[in-house]
Amino acid sequence: MYEFRICCFIDILGFKNHIDCSIDSDGNDIPAKITDVEDIINIARKILQEPHSIVNTKKVTQFSDSIIVSFRIEEKSGVFYALIDLLHIALEFAYRGYLTRGGISVGKLVHTEKHVFGPALNEAYELESKVAKFPRIILNSDILEIAKSFPLKINSSDDELESVMDCLALDDDGYYYIDYVEQAVHELNDDNYDLVPYLKSLRSTIIGGLKEEDLEVLPKFEWLKTKYNNYVSVIQKNISDWKDIDGDRDLLHEFKLLELI
Repeated sequence: MYEFRICCFIDILGFKNHIDCSIDSDGNDIPAKITDVEDIINIARKILQEPHSIVNTKKVTQFSDSIIVSFRIEEKSGVFYALIDLLHIALEFAYRGYLTRGGISVGKLVHTEKHVFGPALNEAYELESKVAKFPRIILNSDILEIAKSFPLKINSSDDELESVMDCLALDDDGYYYIDYVEQAVHELNDDNYDLVPYLKSLRSTIIGGLKEEDLEVLPKFEWLKTKYNNYVSVIQKNISDWKDIDGDRDLLHEFKLLELI
């Protein structure tokens, strides 16, 4: 029977190209690239399959470049924990030059060890494939209402929604998306020391993508370029007020060296 579940459908963008690059022109394996792809899949699996003492109904299915995560809507703080997991995946992938796109919906779904199907999956797939367009994971607006309806016992509905919104940004088309650019600073192991290399790696990925000749691919990197430049501009504008790094001249210098694209 169907259950009412939150359904997240995530796609690894450019996965075919990454696979193509794992074999050279003579058809020989390129071990380093194969290991790189394996590492990416293992990262996602580790993040998503880590048990939560709170979210007990989570199911995860991964095949090729697609990941499906779901849980029953009544899970306390389930939306928040799902968004944190997906934020970590988007961040870890972006750090390694892989970008993600996805859709999060709510509705009827069957999700077992053997099967996953239902209207919620259809809608999540539609959001990912036809609406998201850019390297972003977007939400059906109903998700926010569910987050408010099922907070942790120690949270009010408003507190729960505030925690959820800390993972998100509102895009120009009115969709909320998981913000792995600006919100990365809160999820890295060391907020300041890890942020510069993360942004430099992201910048390198964007520059490489902007060289693509495929007219369908280019807008994705133009979108990410705008998000990156906006955040770096904020950093450059406010860096003198970052009192927590004022005493570290080397780190301050690293932040000042961040460049726009």
